[in-house]
Amino acid sequence: MLRVEYHRGLYLPDLDLWLDAAEPRAACVITHAHSDHIARHRRVIATPETARLFRHRLGDAETEELPYGERRDYGRYALTLYPAGHCLGAAQVLVEADGERLLYTGDFKLRENVVAASARVIACDTLVMEATFGEPHYRFPPQEEVVSRLYQAVDQALAQRRVPVVLAYALGKGQEALELLLRRGYRVMLHGAVWNVAQVYRELGVRFSGEFFRYERGALDRHVLIAPPSCRQMPMIANIAQRYVIMLTGWALHRSAPYIYRGVDLLLPLSDHADFDELLRVASESGARRILTTHGEAGFAMRLRALGFEAQHLASHPPRAKRSRGQRALPLD
Repeated sequence: MLRVEYHRGLYLPDLDLWLDAAEPRAACVITHAHSDHIARHRRVIATPETARLFRHRLGDAETEELPYGERRDYGRYALTLYPAGHCLGAAQVLVEADGERLLYTGDFKLRENVVAASARVIACDTLVMEATFGEPHYRFPPQEEVVSRLYQAVDQALAQRRVPVVLAYALGKGQEALELLLRRGYRVMLHGAVWNVAQVYRELGVRFSGEFFRYERGALDRHVLIAPPSCRQMPMIANIAQRYVIMLTGWALHRSAPYIYRGVDLLLPLSDHADFDELLRVASESGARRILTTHGEAGFAMRLRALGFEAQHLASHPPRAKRSRGQRALPLD
């Protein structure tokens, strides 16, 4: 079977093929445009949406666009990209070589993404699987329940003349949160980073369910503000005297989350990653004879072996986000 290695990115030495390398390479397949999955490669292979978002984040680059479902032959191997459900353009990568089908999920979820194509399970021989939430207590509630709790919190904050501040990453979850809030009819303002990516989403054909506005100081009355989590202790948010801070993260189910995310009024487990049950489903339904896990901890591969799968942990989380004084940091979600 194809050798699979992890060196700050996935590497298939038999094919000299890099995927999601964190250091510049001559050529690299990119599953999506989050900062921990990209670098200034000489040439990038990605979906058209990810290629555009890559250029938005890192500037001009040589990009080869490979739409979902189109099989392309590269001589020693063939590539096909499938939706990953993680953010706009996010892809699972199917590599076919020497009669073997190897699937790299990248970051993914099977639950609905309201502003991106939904993922499905792809049949393969080798499954290289992102397993961020590979522990049993990470079972997310039904999405409609989480969204209902979001709406209730926003309604209550507005009724109390407070400013609802929703913390969500600038690429992906920020646009999911925007669409969910617009569907309810809220007036929404966006931090500049979230706004800029939302404009790229529009350029790429995403139709949001209403108008939204770029953040203006002093203009937040009766609006919901969406901002990246890194802003929660910055003046933009800290100076809002009557604020109600909601953070959207799968780590809301972490045992220590209330202590880690101090200053947040409500933690909601709205995640763009697969939960424990989804990970088990992909392991089972893919038909893979070999499963390699990335991200997460080694315990998930051990659980798979206990269930009869041939599984091995390939790599743990990338370097964790910078922690605040006195707080434990959690990986990105």
